Order: sequence, then structure tokens, then C-alpha cells
Amino acid sequence: MKFYKTLFLTLAASFAFTPVQAQDEATSLQELLDLVEQGSARDNQAEAERIAAFEAANADQDQLLVDGNTQKANEEARSARLETQFEENELLISDVTEQLDTRLGSLRELFGVLQQVAGDARGLFEASLTNVEFPGRSDFLTELAAKMGSSDQLASIEEIEQLWFELQREATELGRVKRISNFELITADGEVVTEDVVRVGGFNLVADGRYLQHNPETNSVSELQRQPEQGRFTGSTSDIMGAQPGDGVVQFGLDPTSGQILGLLVETPNLTERVQQGGIVGYVIITLGIFGVLLSLERMISLWISGRKVNAQLKNDTPDTGNALGRVLTAYDGNRNADVETLELKLGEAIL
Repeated sequence: MKFYKTLFLTLAASFAFTPVQAQDEATSLQELLDLVEQGSARDNQAEAERIAAFEAANADQDQLLVDGNTQKANEEARSARLETQFEENELLISDVTEQLDTRLGSLRELFGVLQQVAGDARGLFEASLTNVEFPGRSDFLTELAAKMGSSDQLASIEEIEQLWFELQREATELGRVKRISNFELITADGEVVTEDVVRVGGFNLVADGRYLQHNPETNSVSELQRQPEQGRFTGSTSDIMGAQPGDGVVQFGLDPTSGQILGLLVETPNLTERVQQGGIVGYVIITLGIFGVLLSLERMISLWISGRKVNAQLKNDTPDTGNALGRVLTAYDGNRNADVETLELKLGEAIL
């Protein structure tokens, strides 16, 4: 009540002293009142909208619940139908598998043999020197072995004939000495070069004056890090590289173990490496050996010279003190009239 009195007195004072200003403030208050009314109306409208949205969502939730229950019932019915179909399919698969086994009969043993042969041939082909010329065989044999091992695939006539062809081609190539032109190989320095090589059956690959080795893991050919020390082996590689059809038999250093003996031969240390392996003890032994050889040579030469002088003395009646026989004869002639003991002493001095 006191607040309203204060407000009334303030308005009265305003009207008494400044009439124009009071009229303006009254207009501003009216506008303020209008703004308050508009804000209240907007709040009421927003609240009404929220209530309407809540009621609509509540109705939608009821509908969603009904739809969910309907979908659940449909899925349960579908699940029961699929379970029934699954059981029927299992029975059908069992019957069809039994029919397949009955119709295959002895062919299943054939497919087992094909799988084993394909697997064994793949390992042999990958390690064979012929694989550098026919690198695509392993993929075919791998696919064929996998197909033979499955229960839902069978080999075709073409695939069986292809396996037969690959086996026959491998047997034929192992008996051939074949020149391969423009072949890529890796040198001992790691550089990739292209040159002609010769494949000697399934035993060796050679270039001009060099033996080559095959790496089955990468199916690449590289030069041996060290060639055999024996020149007759490396020389035979040049002979076979230069041979032409019709030249007849060419001698060649063949490794029947496909590189194993050649690898051991290459790993054999040479004379310099053996000396280095001996260390200080080896050097001392070699020094003593050289000294012994030189001493033996000196003794042999000295004895040979003395022998020649003795032979010359045998042909000469005049004693020569330049040889052992001449000194003995000189001692005898000088003491011919002495007693036996004196003569024996003089002869002993001459001999020594």
C-alpha cells in the first residue's frame, strides 16, 4: 500500500511541474505495458506448443509400442519359418551328399591321387631349374590340389590333362641341354644383368666361365659368390656355352646333386685362407718348414758337389785336398811310413 502511495505522489508531482514530460513518460509506460503483454502472450503460446507436442509424442509412443509388438510377432513367425526351412535344408544336404558319395564311388580315390600328385609336383617344380622358364606352374598346381581337397568341387578333364602335360614336360626338360637367351641374373656384385645362359638338364645353370645358382624362394638366378678354384670346372662352362648343335660330346663339370657338391666345393678354403686360419701358430710352422726346405736344398747341393769332386778324384791319381777322398789320400801318402796308430789318427783327422 505504501508502494502505491509513493507511486501516486511521484506521478502527481510530475504532472504538476512538467506537463509535457509527463505525457511522454505515460507513453513509454504504455509501450512497456504492451511489451509485457506481448511477452506474456509469447510465453503462453510456447507453453501451449510444448504441451501439444508432449501430448502428440505420447500418442506416437502408444503407436510405436503397437508397431513394435506387431514387428516382434512378425519376426518370431519368420524365425520359426526359417528354423523349419533350415532343418529341411540339412536333411536335403545329407541326402544329396550321400547320393554324391554313391555316384563318385572309385572316383574319390582318383581325386585323392590327383591331390597328392599335384602337391608333390608343386614342391618338385618349385625346386627345379626348369621353374625359371615355366614359372606359372605352381599356381595351377596349388589351385588343383585345393580343388581336389574340397568336397564341393571336381577337377575338369582339361585340368587333369594339364597336370599330365606338366609332368611330361618336366620329364622332357630334365633331359635337355638348353640355351636360354636374354636371361636376367644377379651378379656377385648384386647387379641385375641380361645375358645368355645354358641349363644342363636339372643339374646346373652356367654362364660364360661361371656357375649359377637357383633360389627357389624367389625363383631367381644369381652368380656364385665364389667360383671353383679348379680351372677345369670353370673352363668347361665356357666350352658348353660355345658349343653348337652337332659339335659332338663336350666335357663339362656336372654337379649331379643340383648344386650341393658345388656349394661345398666353393666353400672349401684355398691356400691363402688356410694360412690365415692357422694364425700365429701356422705362420711359425710355415717359417720352420721353409727353413727346413732351404736347409735340405743346401745340403743336397753340397753333397752333389762333393760327390762330383770325389768322382773326379777317383779318375785322378794325384790327391786333391779340395775333396774328402783327396784329403784322405794326402794324409795316407804323408804318413805312409808311420805306425798304424799314427796313421789311423791322421786319417781320422782328414775325414773329419
